[in-house]
Amino acid sequence: MTPLTSGLRVESSLDLRGKDGPSSYRLAVAKLSTMAENEVLEIYLDEGGSLRNTPYGLRALGHEILVSETAHQGVRLLIRKRTLLS
Repeated sequence: MTPLTSGLRVESSLDLRGKDGPSSYRLAVAKLSTMAENEVLEIYLDEGGSLRNTPYGLRALGHEILVSETAHQGVRLLIRKRTLLS
């Protein structure tokens, strides 16, 4: 753990390295839909299309990107589930 993540509790983790951008996004959204409000999802992504599109799409849905850091063979994101208010 890094100083940025030492106080966070991760409820679930997905390794999406090797998946294309649209698949990474869909899998992350599906996982978040099973989680409770304010729970934290850890995902690992490849650099490239997945990294350009997945965080942007998750933020557009109202989720909060807490951490984005370099990981072995890719990037690690911590996402807090949020629900957009209507």
